[in-house]
Amino acid sequence: MVSPAEKNGGSVGTPGSASAGALQAAAGGSVLTFGAAASFGEGAGAPPVSQYLSTRGEGGWLTANVSPPLLSGTYDYGAYLLFSEDLSRALLTNGWSCRGGEERCEAENTPLGEGAPAGYRNLYLREGSAYTPLITTANAPALTVSAEDFFLALQGASPDLRHVVFSTCAALTADATEIPAVEGCEGDNLYEWEEGQLRVINKLPGLPVSAPGASLAASSGAVSADGARVYWTREGDLYLRDGEATKPVCEGCAFQVASTDGALAFYTKEGHLYRYSATGEASTDLTPSGGVEGVLGASEDASRAYYLSSTGLYLWEEGGARKIADGADESDFPPATATARVTADGSRLAFLSKLPLTGYDNTDLFSGEPDTEVFLYDATANEGAGELTCASCHSVTATGRPVGSSTIPGARSFDGGPASYRPRALSADGTRLFFDSRDALLIEDSDNHHDVYEWEANGTGGCAKASGCIGLISDGVEDGGLFADASSSGEDAYFATATSIARADAGGIDIYDARAGGGFFEPEPPPPCEGDDCQGPAPGPEDATPGTATLEAATNPPAHFRHHRRHRHHKHRRHHRHHHRRTAG
Repeated sequence: MVSPAEKNGGSVGTPGSASAGALQAAAGGSVLTFGAAASFGEGAGAPPVSQYLSTRGEGGWLTANVSPPLLSGTYDYGAYLLFSEDLSRALLTNGWSCRGGEERCEAENTPLGEGAPAGYRNLYLREGSAYTPLITTANAPALTVSAEDFFLALQGASPDLRHVVFSTCAALTADATEIPAVEGCEGDNLYEWEEGQLRVINKLPGLPVSAPGASLAASSGAVSADGARVYWTREGDLYLRDGEATKPVCEGCAFQVASTDGALAFYTKEGHLYRYSATGEASTDLTPSGGVEGVLGASEDASRAYYLSSTGLYLWEEGGARKIADGADESDFPPATATARVTADGSRLAFLSKLPLTGYDNTDLFSGEPDTEVFLYDATANEGAGELTCASCHSVTATGRPVGSSTIPGARSFDGGPASYRPRALSADGTRLFFDSRDALLIEDSDNHHDVYEWEANGTGGCAKASGCIGLISDGVEDGGLFADASSSGEDAYFATATSIARADAGGIDIYDARAGGGFFEPEPPPPCEGDDCQGPAPGPEDATPGTATLEAATNPPAHFRHHRRHRHHKHRRHHRHHHRRTAG
C-alpha cells in the first residue's frame, strides 16, 4: 500500500477525477505523487485537493504532504500542474489573483518564493523545499497590467521542466506586444522560462516584436528536450522557434508530434501527413493519396509514425507505409492526449478499437454493441513482417463474448493545466501493457467491477505463450480497481482501489503498487487465546513516581495482505502462471 493508512477519514482521489490531483509515478519507480480531497499528515495548507509524495523505503512507503502555503479560496482544486519524469521537480501555481473584488479575495495572494511580484498569479518551480517564481520583478520589467486583471496559463514544458512555456496577454519583456482592453489586455503572448530568464516566443519571421494570439502547438511534444526548438501556432499557421530564429512551417495545418530534439515534426493538412525538417526547412508529403484522419504517435527520432486513414491503420517508416489493421478508435489520436501509446523506437503500438481486428467476437453479451478492446502491434515480429495481438480478448463468459469494454487512459489535466501527462500504460520496451477492463478476463476476476490487467509478451516475466500472457493487477474479488500509472520498465504498476488488500488498510480508496519481486509483508497474527491464556500476566507493583510515556504511531505502516482465502489463492495462481512474483506493497 503506497498511500498511508491514516488519511484523516478521507480517501485518495480516483484516477481521472479532479480530486486525484497530479497523479504520476516516477519513471524509475519507488516514488509516486497523488492528490486527495482530505488533508492528512503535515501540510502547510489545505486546498480543495491536497498533494502528496510517497517514497518507497526499506520498511515501507513514507508519505509527505507537499501542499504549499496558500490563501484560502484561491484554488479551484489543487496547486500542482505538472511534475518532471523523476518527480524531483514540479510546476504549480499560487492560485488565482484577487479578481473582481469578491469578499473572499480581500487579501492579495502571498508569493511562494522571493522575487515574485506581490499580488499576481504566478507559476513556480518546486525543487526540494524551494519555490522559484517564473515571473519576477527582475525578468519581467515591462509588466504593467494590474494584478486583478492579470492572467497566465501553463502551456507545456520539456520533460525535465527546465524549459517552461506559458501564455499571458501581458507584455513581460520589451520585445512583447500588449493589446489594451477594457480589463487589462487581450491576445496571448508565449514566453519560455529557462533558469530564471524569460524570452518571448511568438515573433513572426523578420519582426522584432511579438504577434499576440499565439499558443503552443500541443500540450506535449512541441518543446524539444533542450528547449531550443518550440513549435507554436497563430491563426491556424504553424511556426518553429529555432534558437533565436522563427521559421514558418505550414499554413492552415495541424501539428501532431515532433522528434525529441525538435529537428523533425509531423503535421497534417487537408488529409495528408507531412514530415517537416527544421534543418532543411522543407516538408515531405508522406501520404500522396490523402485520406489521413489522425496520427496516433511516432518514434522519438521521427523515423516511424502511425496514422489512421479512411482505409485503415498504417505504419509509415523510411521506404513507405504498410497497413497494420483495419482501423482504430478516434480516442487514439492526436498524440498529445491520445489513448494510443508508442515505444521510443516506434516498434510497438498499443491502441484501442471496436473492430474485430483479430477475429475475436467483441459483441457485448448484453448490449449487442461492439465493446472496445486493447491491441498491441509489434513491427519487429515475424522477421519484420509485424504482428497484431489483442491483449484483452479473453472473456471468461460461457459464450466467450465480453460484458464490457477494456480501456487505456488518455492524457490527464491537473487543476486546469495542460493535458500533457499520459500514464505509462506501455512499458519502455513494449513488452508490458496495462489496461482497465469492465469484462472478466480471468476466472479469478469475480467482483463485477472494473479491474486492472497486465499483458506480458512471450519471454517477459516468465510468460511462455507465443500470444503473450495476461494477469490481474487489482484484487478482482471485491471492489475492483483503476490503473493509475507504472514505472517505465513496468515492474511497478500502481492502481487505485477501495478494496482493503493490506491489513493496515482501514477503508476508503488507496493506491497500491503491484511490484515484480514482491512488496512488504507482515508476520502472521498470533493465534487467538484460550482459557487462562487470555488473562495476560499479573500486574506489577504500583510505581508512585510520576513518569512519562511516549506513543509513536507510524503514519505509514508497512502494508500487508489480509488473510482472505480467495485473495491469497488468486495471487498464488498469478505467481505460478508467470513464474515470477508480482505482489502489492
